[in-house]
Amino acid sequence: MDWHPEPGEKALARYPVSFATGTAASVDGRRSFRDRRRNDIEAELPSWPEGRTFAVRHLPGRVGVYVGTAVSGVFAAAWGILADLLGGSTIDTETGRGKLEERENEVDDFPVMWADADDIARGLPWQLDPSRRPHGYVTEMVLTTHRLLVVGSGTALWETPRDNIAEAAVKQFSFGHKDFRLTFRDGSWARLTANVSDHTTELVGLLTGSHHRLSESELSAEQRDRLSSFTTSSPAGATPPIITRLPSGLVRVQSTAPGRERGVVSESRGFVMDEAGRDVPPAPGDIGPSKA
Repeated sequence: MDWHPEPGEKALARYPVSFATGTAASVDGRRSFRDRRRNDIEAELPSWPEGRTFAVRHLPGRVGVYVGTAVSGVFAAAWGILADLLGGSTIDTETGRGKLEERENEVDDFPVMWADADDIARGLPWQLDPSRRPHGYVTEMVLTTHRLLVVGSGTALWETPRDNIAEAAVKQFSFGHKDFRLTFRDGSWARLTANVSDHTTELVGLLTGSHHRLSESELSAEQRDRLSSFTTSSPAGATPPIITRLPSGLVRVQSTAPGRERGVVSESRGFVMDEAGRDVPPAPGDIGPSKA
């Protein structure tokens, strides 16, 4: 069954999330599961379905990745390709991927679980692995004021108190900067990815405190007037607005309404405003990845 909030608990965010996938040519489309001595632990994970054996591609395999990319019509810069093939690239060789941060975990290997036996990260569910779960199965991360949960197609699979999360950080070396790392209190960690960079930014921001959910009572009088105007003009079936204070201090209002076009299930609506309730553009880093 799906999760249910405890008395006094409030849901803050719920977004589709999976284990991340390598993007460097040596690990493209692959992921590994390691203990703290970098031993493979997949066979030790209880009740996990068998997955594809992890192996780092050597030079011929890396060339094949780039050839396949070129055939699909996406061309990378020649110098970036050469540097990546030789294993030393810190350049964004493809649109949307940032700088290499950890060669040992992003080129030479690609662990998405780093945990010894009984560590918190070791308990994450196998359904987070896209290569193991059934087609069409969706895993979501639910963040509340008390807990962090993983929900799979409506079923609660895993949870941990928020106090167990020591650090959350966006990982730059990923397409669209959608990857993020959760480090737990015991030192274990997991590398995960969201479908949209905005979701990653917000999840990490809510965990680290750079983003804050607000109630209407916390807004200025001018902001409440702007919110009232937005709510009044919302179409039938729109969800209640979610109000977030962004890192810059600006306030974002978001809502979802039924899609108006054929085949569109829902549409996102919203705006960003200043203290005076005026619509303004978000500041760099407020929404989506910051430049790095």
